Amino acid sequence: MKSAKKNVPTALLEVWEWKDEIYKDIKNKTFEEKQKYYQEGINEAVQRLNAHLVKNVDGSYLIAK
Repeated sequence: MKSAKKNVPTALLEVWEWKDEIYKDIKNKTFEEKQKYYQEGINEAVQRLNAHLVKNVDGSYLIAK
């Protein structure tokens, strides 16, 4: 597997690492705990970006400045 990663961009490797870390964080959590985990991440992103959430008609959200 390491030889296959030789030609993978560093940024993509970082994203894969983040994905693995998130999986490890949530794999044994209940549905409600996972919702809370993701909501806290969204709130942190909004705060770091100095932005706000906008609700779309389909119920999803957009982070807007």
